[in-house]
Amino acid sequence: MDTTEPQQASGCEEWLMMRVGSMPRNSLGWFRCGIGFYNKKEYTKAIECFEKSVELDKMNYNAYQIMARACIAVNRKDEAINALKQSVALDNPSDWY
Repeated sequence: MDTTEPQQASGCEEWLMMRVGSMPRNSLGWFRCGIGFYNKKEYTKAIECFEKSVELDKMNYNAYQIMARACIAVNRKDEAINALKQSVALDNPSDWY
């Protein structure tokens, strides 16, 4: 007998299923969804997508960078700082010269 509870869909997952009928299958797909939500100023959904993106690709410094911007927009300062630190740690040092 399975005693685990069914997983709840997050806000971004629910929206994607209702509007698109599917969800991304890789880090790049989640990153692109995050950009879409970010551009629509739906920052909480954008953050969810960026979190899913970096779960699948821990080296995606762009996702961390834009996630930080979204966190700032919704006053989640500590999360923004952590995301920026991760982005800088992963980023190619030549980008900073």
